Amino acid sequence: MLKILKKLTPQISFIIMLVFFLAGCSHVGKYLDFWKTKRAETKEFSVEPTAKLLRDLHPGDSFMLLGPVKLKMAYQGPVLVVAVTDMFKKREIVTERILQPPVLYYQAYLPEGKYDLYFFADLNENGYFEAQEMIGQTGTPILLRKEEVKDGLTFYGPAFALDAGRPSRTDLPVKVRVRQQDTVFASLDDPFFDPQYGEIGMYDPKKFLAHTQRFVFSLDKFNADKTVVIFVHGVSGTPRDFEYLADGLDRQRYQPFFFFYPSGMPLQKIGSLLAEILKIMGEKEEFRPKNAMVVAHSMGGLVSLAALNELCRNGKPSYLKGYISFNSPYGGVEAAQKAVESAPAVLPAWVDVAPGSPFLKKLYEGSAPREIPFHLFFGYETGDSSDGTITLQSQLEQRIQFAASKTYGFNASHVGILNDEQVRQTFIRILKEMNK
Repeated sequence: MLKILKKLTPQISFIIMLVFFLAGCSHVGKYLDFWKTKRAETKEFSVEPTAKLLRDLHPGDSFMLLGPVKLKMAYQGPVLVVAVTDMFKKREIVTERILQPPVLYYQAYLPEGKYDLYFFADLNENGYFEAQEMIGQTGTPILLRKEEVKDGLTFYGPAFALDAGRPSRTDLPVKVRVRQQDTVFASLDDPFFDPQYGEIGMYDPKKFLAHTQRFVFSLDKFNADKTVVIFVHGVSGTPRDFEYLADGLDRQRYQPFFFFYPSGMPLQKIGSLLAEILKIMGEKEEFRPKNAMVVAHSMGGLVSLAALNELCRNGKPSYLKGYISFNSPYGGVEAAQKAVESAPAVLPAWVDVAPGSPFLKKLYEGSAPREIPFHLFFGYETGDSSDGTITLQSQLEQRIQFAASKTYGFNASHVGILNDEQVRQTFIRILKEMNK
């Protein structure tokens, strides 16, 4: 890193040091690549604008188009949804998203505008979604408008009945390789959860989503009689961060689930996505757990609290039994504010974790901490007023701390708190108490 800094101007060196403080040395090169990409995209958009570039340049101004689908004919495989617009040029394909079975909903992340949706199935089983395998499409274009988005993320589109028994052909140049992605893994040591994907999720959400295709994963098949514990990682994290805590669970009583998301995205949108997932769990009988609890680390606590605030807007869901957070920067991160003010390319998440941000102000106004049993873990290192990354002042933000049912302090580092035996024993005891 020092060799890199010597070759840079003082201003850029300062920015790189901020990146180092926010995310670590390994992120410096990835941030520089991110910066270069944003510069290139900005230049490209000025010459030849497209809806796809608009979404990539301004992810905070895009929304999740979501709606139910029903397959008329038995079809067990994945489905491809393609979103097309004439916003800048005729018949531009903005996104191609594979929907993994069971296909109950479609989703596409899009900027404001008018869109046609097309659905495809690999009916000839050659490993590709192709133009002659279209099983549904819009009759009237969908007008996605910001004014109709209530939670910062979700725009509800129409329902589609897809008929795999009556395919038709489109003139769209569609040939997309089929990828099937399971939700159940034998271990968090699986390469699927490699730390590199946490870093990719921070700087390149498109590449991250191409890898995951979903957002929630587990170590067991869903069992409605067990309590679901949903773990939410922090910035540049992965579900593997929770391996030690998850290993301590009584798997006869609990089933660990993991929310795996691109952490560089706007936090309110990620929180709204988690809220939508929790909402579906409560509404759909095939996904409804006996009880559910949310467990978060670091920035994941901000995402989770945003989700729970949204979920509790009309009262606490009966199946939601508690919320636990570890070392979360509820008061923001000063370095993020400096990065927002100085960096040539800014990650949306940095804007949200800056002290006094609109996101944090909205977070404090939510009712979830008072409606749900909430246990707040914080870490400190001896002789330091922080856990080595997040200050105690931020972890114990007054409004959040006073809303918590109880707080627990440990002499542990920011990441080390997740791998401490005393912490784990306390965590398991709290789970038992909330699960009664």
